[in-house]
Amino acid sequence: MPMKRAAACGLLLAAWILACGSSGRDGFGGGPDGNGNSADGGGGPNDFATTDASDDGALPPSIGTLTGKVVMPEGTIPLSDALVYLTSTPPAPIPTNAYCDKCVALDSYAFTYSKPDGTFELPAYEAGEQYIVVQKGQFRRVRRIAVNPGTQAVPGDLTRLPGKTDAALGDTTPRMLIWPGQWDHVEKSLKKIGLQDYELFQPGLNIGAYSQKMKEFPNYHIIFLPCAGRVNDPGSGPMCEVSVDPKLKTAAKEFVALGGKLYVSDWSYEYVRQGWPGAIKWVGETSQLGSACSGGGDYPAEFDDVPLREWMTAIGEGNAQLKAAWTAIDKVSPIESIDENGNPFTQTPKVWASVKLGAAGTKPATVSFQDRCGRVLYSTYHAEGSDTAGGQGDFLAQEKALMHILLEVGVCVGPKPIPPVK
Repeated sequence: MPMKRAAACGLLLAAWILACGSSGRDGFGGGPDGNGNSADGGGGPNDFATTDASDDGALPPSIGTLTGKVVMPEGTIPLSDALVYLTSTPPAPIPTNAYCDKCVALDSYAFTYSKPDGTFELPAYEAGEQYIVVQKGQFRRVRRIAVNPGTQAVPGDLTRLPGKTDAALGDTTPRMLIWPGQWDHVEKSLKKIGLQDYELFQPGLNIGAYSQKMKEFPNYHIIFLPCAGRVNDPGSGPMCEVSVDPKLKTAAKEFVALGGKLYVSDWSYEYVRQGWPGAIKWVGETSQLGSACSGGGDYPAEFDDVPLREWMTAIGEGNAQLKAAWTAIDKVSPIESIDENGNPFTQTPKVWASVKLGAAGTKPATVSFQDRCGRVLYSTYHAEGSDTAGGQGDFLAQEKALMHILLEVGVCVGPKPIPPVK
């Protein structure tokens, strides 16, 4: 059967939205998926060229099934909800800058998503030389594969997410920038999952470098604003002394609006509080800078997001503790926002994980929300933890959870297409 495109296939694809917030939209932007299509569904980085349905919308019989397992770049940790598909031609390159990555209905039915344990079963409708594509947001691996009739196991090196960009090989990773911070060395967690492609901004005493780097924010896909601040002496006011750079706050907000993904942790909370007021209320929060800083603690975790909970269970971390959180979220609230199409909508930030505080109840610990084409992710606890020297050593459960959420943050905004039922 020749590779072709058919509009009828669009009738086979159901829209999927995970309700969260009063508008019925997911506060995270439509739920986890791995697509990066252009707004018009054509010519984008995931412009599919796989076998399509016949003109009457009926699925042809499959000739076989490809089976395999998607793992993170380090090679052993499974990855859930990764998009896996076959195509006759390689997809277009992913933009190298922040862009509006909207989910659109796919005009191809030869695709699937990995399960919580990373495994997948991909139906094949044509034998011969093709490309297998594994993608999660801007993480993508494209490899040639000879498809045979029957059940076929896909070699593991074809379904392992890349740790760095190599266009010649068909590997793409997001452009990531880590802003200077004192306490949360997120680069160590990135290394633990096998990532090599990120920029650790270290301007030293070059004050002018900060303003210049802010102008370059649109050149990235993900920017980290890790925990930063100074510990105050007891009795001298808030527990921490933090500052807010107005230029950085503006640059971060503009970056998100373009489609960028912003990660903020712990004492850097003021950039979220001031940049997106009302979305999150911190315990002890007042208008005074640093008022929400508090003593650290280790508490049992509750994974509110079902796919995250299933994934943590699949990797043996279903009963975990969240460590080294020096702020606490009291609650999240509905806010008026603008969606990826420029339309107003009401959303409540998505709660990924919470901490169980005993008599004080359960409080959010990791939350995210959408702003136009981008997303903001805030975590009260650190990525790399603090129970080992310099954050090195054991790969903490909270690091795994945050890395999983980080990959989810990179996916497209809007409803997620689902494979048709055969």
